[in-house]
Amino acid sequence: MKRKVFGFTLIELLVVIAIIAMLAAILVPAVNRALINAALTQTVSNGGNIYKSVFAGQMEDAVFSGSSSSWPANGDFDSSSDYFRDLAERDVLKVPPSFFTARGLARAETMDDLDDSNNAWKLVLGLGSVSEGVPFIFTQNANITALPTADGDVTLDESQDPFRKDGMVVVHKGGASFSLRGTQLKNINFNPALTNSADIAIVDP
Repeated sequence: MKRKVFGFTLIELLVVIAIIAMLAAILVPAVNRALINAALTQTVSNGGNIYKSVFAGQMEDAVFSGSSSSWPANGDFDSSSDYFRDLAERDVLKVPPSFFTARGLARAETMDDLDDSNNAWKLVLGLGSVSEGVPFIFTQNANITALPTADGDVTLDESQDPFRKDGMVVVHKGGASFSLRGTQLKNINFNPALTNSADIAIVDP
């Protein structure tokens, strides 16, 4: 007695492949968005913790010898990496070097290794006399070299990690830490006071 052999026909296989391809096209962008959202949330948290450590250090008179209650002035540091190293050496920031990275960037093994390949943050110097709504640090994918003083859009570098054109994170002098993406990428959201001065400078990681 001949046994029947069951299997898929070529057309059935093609239909299954087409269904899988359609599901992938739907699910992959959704998964990617979820991963980006999670990474932005983590970076918002890290940025907020950097601010809290700096603020606590200022209150304890521990950040800068002689003028420890001041925000870093223009010319104090050549990069945010130098600033973070200084905070770590003073035990103001007690975190691993990888704390300063974000999505798409490498991880520093030591604080001496910290640079723009593994440090997500740009730093704004000279905030001593400005309002709390002025940016203190923000992610380096934002094409911002001076604080905006008028309405307009914030542009992101599509080739620059972290996040490329998918969003950015900013931490204000007053401690607010949040992400901006899509239609939120406006100067008024990044720098609500639209404040700048000759004493303010932005340094790279």
